[in-house]
Amino acid sequence: MRSPSVSDISEVFLEHPLIAEGKLRRRDYQTRIAVKAMTVPTLVVLPTGLGKTVVALILIAERLHRGNKGILMLAPTKPLVEQHRAFLTENLNGIDVTMLTGETLPRKRRDVYERSEVLVATPQVIKNDIISGDLNLSMFRTLVVDEAHRASGDYPYTFISDQFYSKHPDGLLLGLTASPGHDASRIYEVCQNLGIENIEVRIDSDPDVKPYIQEIDVQWIKVEVSPGTRAIIELLERMYLERIQRLQRMGVLRSGKNTSVKELISAAGRIQEFIRRGERGGAYYQAMSIQAQAMKVSHAMELAETQGPDSLYQYMERLIKETSSTDSSRATKAVVSDPLFSAALNRAEAIRGEEHPKVEAVVRYVRQGLREDPSSRIIVFTHFRDTASTVLERLKQFEDQGLKPVRFVGQASRGEDSGLSQKMQKGLLDEFRSGRFNVLIATSVAEEGLDIPGADLVIFFEPIPSEIRTIQRRGRTGRHASGKVIVLMSKETRDIAYSYSARDKEQRMERQLITLRKMIARQPLKKRSPQEMPSPATLESFAPALEMKVENGLEIAVDQREMVSSVVEELVRKGARARPVKAGEGDYIVSDRAVIERKTAQDLADSLVDGRLFDQISRSRERYDRPILVVEGDDPFTRRNISREAMMGALSSINLDFGIPIFFTRDPAMTAEFIIATARREASRGKGPRVSPSPKAEGSTDARIRILSAMPGISSVLAGRLLERFGSLEGVFKASEEELQSVEGIGKGKAREIRGVIQGSSIT
Repeated sequence: MRSPSVSDISEVFLEHPLIAEGKLRRRDYQTRIAVKAMTVPTLVVLPTGLGKTVVALILIAERLHRGNKGILMLAPTKPLVEQHRAFLTENLNGIDVTMLTGETLPRKRRDVYERSEVLVATPQVIKNDIISGDLNLSMFRTLVVDEAHRASGDYPYTFISDQFYSKHPDGLLLGLTASPGHDASRIYEVCQNLGIENIEVRIDSDPDVKPYIQEIDVQWIKVEVSPGTRAIIELLERMYLERIQRLQRMGVLRSGKNTSVKELISAAGRIQEFIRRGERGGAYYQAMSIQAQAMKVSHAMELAETQGPDSLYQYMERLIKETSSTDSSRATKAVVSDPLFSAALNRAEAIRGEEHPKVEAVVRYVRQGLREDPSSRIIVFTHFRDTASTVLERLKQFEDQGLKPVRFVGQASRGEDSGLSQKMQKGLLDEFRSGRFNVLIATSVAEEGLDIPGADLVIFFEPIPSEIRTIQRRGRTGRHASGKVIVLMSKETRDIAYSYSARDKEQRMERQLITLRKMIARQPLKKRSPQEMPSPATLESFAPALEMKVENGLEIAVDQREMVSSVVEELVRKGARARPVKAGEGDYIVSDRAVIERKTAQDLADSLVDGRLFDQISRSRERYDRPILVVEGDDPFTRRNISREAMMGALSSINLDFGIPIFFTRDPAMTAEFIIATARREASRGKGPRVSPSPKAEGSTDARIRILSAMPGISSVLAGRLLERFGSLEGVFKASEEELQSVEGIGKGKAREIRGVIQGSSIT
């Protein structure tokens, strides 16, 4: 049976009671994928331009038609949320499609949840409202996840899908992506994090999609680096090789001449592991500095090879400027003081203004494209903003020939280089679509998450080793008609290696997806609810009575600054409710007397160096009876910015001088266990979390509290209880040990200590 041609089906439209008539042409593969996705959680992998969103539309319409109200669709950026909302609104009959982003105030978001039939939102908003208790996911029975390849690590998709399945073990999830990655373990992680039981993959050669694939002509163009730039590269290569050889002699890098950046990054992890073990500590600290130097030199080489002398010179100048800063690293100073660096800088300065030959190639191909078709739209992708600016200025020289270029970058500002707000980005894209501009010079911001109009020509200023980004860039052309892609490469540079790497990874991705599809068909992945998830090792220092379990209704007050941490996700996974507060002191308030200050190992070291640590500890001690310090993560005694002896002394002081216990946890999950265990102990006393008011600087009551708080072991909270019980300082001073023990928080030992201070005995 022959495959249908475009002409066979071009006038056949989608028909469904809830889908607008005569707007979307029917493509059988989309319908088949949607029908399969109606039965099990499914990951849809479709090349850009083949209509992943239409698959979502068909599924959403059918779910609503069958009475499954409550559809939640997630997209990573506000522009993409707006795009999906507009598409669904236009194509769904009589369905209210609402949207939520971080710009909507929390109190207004609650109303949106209550009235939404179909809601499109950014994942961070949904995650925050689940954690705060403002959103109960039980109101949604269908979850659609766009750009599903992001569902790994700490990205909110993982947490949201956990919560979704905990509310609806039989809920339906649809993941959408054009490129989940080439690594089988990464693809598997995405599938497991989203509870995927079926993968629907289509590649360009599949019979049911082949008729819809527009031809894309990809050309790989090599350019010759100038002799002056080549001489600079040789100097930088000598710097790089010297540092690589030193690391090889130290045993942290394999022998061989060709050491990739990936291997160099991996070496940093090995060095840190050696330091944690305490092996030849001084030597490995030196190795860390050498590794950092090699990374800086490698970046300089990349700029020289792929961007040109101007970009290199600006980077080297920034390194020199950095050395005058008080927080400049030893690595930067070592690189700048190298005579080879000075020689390379002098050569770069001598040829400043010399264009990289890629710039001239961009100009040539842009002019050629617009001569062939003056109505063309062209996108030029550059990895670096500086290069985008250089290309822009060069193309502006030909505005009298019909070139209308504009630079398109992200929101963040880099020094004096201001970013573009989302509103400005949208305005530029509208002008690109209308023809006000016809050449878009874009950084990675245009690769994903924005409604970029299709282009007739896409130019890569440099190849990139990521197959995901390569696919996204290439997908900006060939959407509705044949397109053209030109990839520029500098001869005998890492450009060549990057181009081969991207192509190899893309081929591997296709093979891995097909293999994984077969594997999942034999043994489906089942998303486990939080109750079924394997629990990390419990704290051995706790009694069996504190055995972990899912907590229902347990509330923990969390400082607003801590709400973005993975610990909060773990608390919610275990059934606790995290209530955001302005805590002032401490991160997790578990009762009116107990607060937990959480620090990662590195943050502990940093806060000790900059003086924050003891100020925070002192204020927590003043306001709470039972402050606790939790240190999370790697061994805190092997931080690069502080000696082991200093760290030991600081922790001893916290324990002995302030009377604050210290607990060490492995990761956020273990920290959450400890917080819940502590909160449960406090809840058994009938005490819930309460934010203690900060002591004021004036007033007779506050003066009395300050006097009592000066006694050993008396916090401001406990001082308040004493005054409440005995009415005055005189009453406290006259109270017997037995009477003092009637105050909550004062035992026999503390009562004896208070009486000793009042009576002037030898207690110190």
